[in-house]
Amino acid sequence: MACTAVRRSAGHCESFRGRVDDIFLLYLVDRAPLLRSLHVTCRYNMGRMEREIFMAMVVKKLPLLEQLVLSGGLIEQATLTAFADHCPRLQLLDAGGCYTWNPINTTLRARLKRMIKDVRLPGLAGRCGGSFRMWRPRTRGLRGRKYPLVGDWAFSPGP
Repeated sequence: MACTAVRRSAGHCESFRGRVDDIFLLYLVDRAPLLRSLHVTCRYNMGRMEREIFMAMVVKKLPLLEQLVLSGGLIEQATLTAFADHCPRLQLLDAGGCYTWNPINTTLRARLKRMIKDVRLPGLAGRCGGSFRMWRPRTRGLRGRKYPLVGDWAFSPGP
């Protein structure tokens, strides 16, 4: 159904919100050169495709992209760098629901915050007891406490 909608737009699709996989993402960027807003509503691992293929076939075809919202999944530091390099109009990058295996270096973090108005970077993933967990800020149970809890971060169940 999404393919049909993109095809019927005849190259004039400026915004897409929905589920994507590798094949549909390639189809979308090929058929929607005017894409300005991309909201991925499913878990999508942006590190799965080979880096060179991803940059050549997806990111380089999105020079007009202004908004990128990712609901979940893996995003690598190289992917964030590619978006910073090839999407100069990006004003919103929301990858807060995603995770990454390695911390994002301070240089890239500063660069993204300098060039993009609204940035939400992915959390750090880890393994604990053999099951996947994602680090998230601890927010529950802090109200009404005289002293803060030790540590700012807590485990939350992963996908």
